[in-house]
Amino acid sequence: MTGALRVGIMGAGRMAQGFDAPGDRHVLSLAHAVTRCDGMTLGGFFDLDPAGAARAESRWGVPETPRARDAWLDADWDVIAIATPDSCHRDDLCDVLARRPGAVIVEKPLATDSRQAGELLGRAGELGIPVFVNFPRRHHSGVAEAGTAMGAGRLGRPLAAQFAYSGAPEHSAVHMLDLFHQWWGGEWSVRPAGSSDETVLLTFQRADECIAASFCRLPSDPYYLWEMSVLCEAGKVALTRSPEVLEVSTPAPHPLYETFSVLTPAMTFDMESEPLLSRLMDAVAATVGDQKKISDQLAREQASQQFSGAVLDQLVCATPSAQRAAS
Repeated sequence: MTGALRVGIMGAGRMAQGFDAPGDRHVLSLAHAVTRCDGMTLGGFFDLDPAGAARAESRWGVPETPRARDAWLDADWDVIAIATPDSCHRDDLCDVLARRPGAVIVEKPLATDSRQAGELLGRAGELGIPVFVNFPRRHHSGVAEAGTAMGAGRLGRPLAAQFAYSGAPEHSAVHMLDLFHQWWGGEWSVRPAGSSDETVLLTFQRADECIAASFCRLPSDPYYLWEMSVLCEAGKVALTRSPEVLEVSTPAPHPLYETFSVLTPAMTFDMESEPLLSRLMDAVAATVGDQKKISDQLAREQASQQFSGAVLDQLVCATPSAQRAAS
């Protein structure tokens, strides 16, 4: 394709366009990221609330687009971003793929059912359409630098992982699982190891590696929670606090008890200081029309989805509501 890619956004809520405004310093919404990308132009919004779509188009200074869903989808978009409610993602992605745009961006989760998500990625592969799930931490320089340290063996093998989050696992835990997969790859078998209330214990295993993983889910209110840590043979990697910080710790002498080696931050990264959504859009623009990049992107999403789907299936089965239904 030549010229700027015309991008349409399904949804007119906060992630689509409401977390920030044109001209703001920080890029916090998909619409803002599109307007900051040299290879893209923002074309319009669809929302089940026509007035909401109209307000979004007025706010972001784009011409009015069709309000009927089918007419909007048929408006010859180069890229479509899906930022609708989680329960709509499956049907929206299915209908978007039928229009064969140059690329699709989907807010996580790809679908609330992991098997349906895998099937949709398979369909995208058949059509040669790259699908980008919006996991913005993928694009942080600190995540890449930490991955380099792990790849070089500086932390040793992972031994145990802790994941704590508020809200549904398919909406919140998938971020953590995508990062884990980025750092340590896939091909893990996932088995239940116990549960208590909203804490689930799982085991990740491959070859001679075995990881004990705990997942603690809290309600969405009264506060937001998103923290993960992985303890390794020779260090630890953790994402914690708000504003979020990534810390990679390695053994060093205790400042008071020098005969003791303790885990001490060796690398610290501010996770909210880089324009991650803008980098996502740059990656999308660079992939459209490039068959090698399309193939690589689809393979990445398939591998991440396969791992996260296996974990999410176990988490869903271990919830108290699922256990009550099975009894």
